[in-house]
Amino acid sequence: MNNLKSTWIVSILLIVILFLFTVYPSTDAFVNVPELFQDVFRILLFVAILSLMVFLLTETNNWYKRCQMLSEGSNKNRKDKESSINAIGLHYKIDTSENYQQLIHYLTGIIHASLMAQSVFIYLFNGEENCYILQESSSSHKTQPLKSFSCEGELFGNFHFNPKPDLYQSGQISQDYLKYYHNPPKIGTLMLVPISVNGSYVGFIGTDSVDKETWGKEDLDLLIAFSNLFSNAVLQIDVVDQQEVYISFFRDLFRLNTEITFGIEPHELYKQAAGILKKFFNFDKLTFAFKNKDHSSALTIEYVEGSEADYTIGHEINLKKGVWEPIILQNKPTLIKDYDKSKVEFRFQPDDLKIIPFRSALGIPISSAAKEVGGILIESFKIDNYTKEDVETLSLFGKNFAEILNRLTVYQSMKDLAMVDGLTGIYNHRAFKERLQVEIERSRRYDSNLTLIILDLDKFKRINDTYGHLHGDYVLKKSANIIRGSVRTVDTVARYGGEEFAVILINADKKSCINTAERICKNIHSFLFEKDGMTERMSISIGMSEYPCDGDDMASLISSADMAMYRAKRAGGNQVIMFEHES
Repeated sequence: MNNLKSTWIVSILLIVILFLFTVYPSTDAFVNVPELFQDVFRILLFVAILSLMVFLLTETNNWYKRCQMLSEGSNKNRKDKESSINAIGLHYKIDTSENYQQLIHYLTGIIHASLMAQSVFIYLFNGEENCYILQESSSSHKTQPLKSFSCEGELFGNFHFNPKPDLYQSGQISQDYLKYYHNPPKIGTLMLVPISVNGSYVGFIGTDSVDKETWGKEDLDLLIAFSNLFSNAVLQIDVVDQQEVYISFFRDLFRLNTEITFGIEPHELYKQAAGILKKFFNFDKLTFAFKNKDHSSALTIEYVEGSEADYTIGHEINLKKGVWEPIILQNKPTLIKDYDKSKVEFRFQPDDLKIIPFRSALGIPISSAAKEVGGILIESFKIDNYTKEDVETLSLFGKNFAEILNRLTVYQSMKDLAMVDGLTGIYNHRAFKERLQVEIERSRRYDSNLTLIILDLDKFKRINDTYGHLHGDYVLKKSANIIRGSVRTVDTVARYGGEEFAVILINADKKSCINTAERICKNIHSFLFEKDGMTERMSISIGMSEYPCDGDDMASLISSADMAMYRAKRAGGNQVIMFEHES
């Protein structure tokens, strides 16, 4: 590089000298110089110019290579930086609310400085409360814009219906135009420009000045440009917000799939599912409904979130011509933008649309091994509250929810197999103890009564000894069916062991249960056990105890019922005896 620089300097000096003595017209120092010498000087001039051109070309080539290297380095650094940013982005949470606050803060400051306004203010429209809410303001006046003001009066009463940019001069500005002040100062010029996001009006940017005719059309155009810039920025922030909502939705859905506890009660499962849906969808009512177990054409509501003024848990839903018909009978999602303009005649039961004015709805079917068929319906008081994208999202949720129900059903089936007596089909000894403990804790929590019945078939051994164990099994199965048919569906019937049975009667004291126990005793004794040459009548001894007066824990309660049962057996059997404390 140093040699090239030296060449450059020497070449320039040589060219200057040769130019002065051989080219420049006023130079006559070499007038008498022979032609040969002049030719030599011209050759030297040519060499000098050629050397300079070579030098310039070399330098140009070197400069190009350096630029290319710098460009490649810059690209590499940029890619590395982008890679780093992307890596950081996986863990870095964007605070869109902070971004929004910074945006409106800087925007109002720029508008204030650009237009030399007295006040700059950004208000967003709240349609539910029919008012404007201040987002940010910048004012050089002691009177500050209000935090909110109602949409009333000549200007703001209609502004959101027909929003358009406008410039108001002092003669046009009345007190009604200055509703955004509590005590309006003197205003000479006012500008209002609407803010639209995706074509929908959301609010306005306003400026005012104490001077008359402060601004003209060019200033109005500038404020419109600021409004468009603000709209685009808000749209980008909304996109990020929506992405955050989606991320949260899928994260919660993942947790529901992976962290759900086997054995969870259906109500608690529905509650957790509703919590996820509440984060993503705006609804006034959420309903989970499934077909009845008897395969009827009606659905039963199993969970409700939101409004319960019309139908709630336990109510039945009529399918024909209602909003549930395509969901259940056609097994496809349904989107209702406006009930009043749809062909749907009712929601759950005929004429129920007159009760509560729901307007839009979104429903999806759920098919699983756990339920015959069912669905989820979300409803809103607003028209056109749901989109096709919402249908896809809710359908995805429904498929995942159906899989969860399937897994819980498989688990429950396995649990039932482990807790059901293989011969009689009723709960086994282990399941009986688990249920008894649960019911004791529930009775303790709600301060209610519980009655335990222990039953033992009288002289059962003679059946096995006389007819064999197959006939004994027959007697046990029939006895279990008789006992189960003699009590309420909410009561627990179990095989306690051998020829002994147990019944847990909830929310009942033993005196009110005496009729139930005597009915079991009578039904067993009146039944004729017939099988392959066997014709026998059986009797049963029954003992009763009550929580908490006869025992405040499982062991003492069972012991009291056992003692009463053995008393009945010693008294000849075929009778019911309630436990009594010895005096």
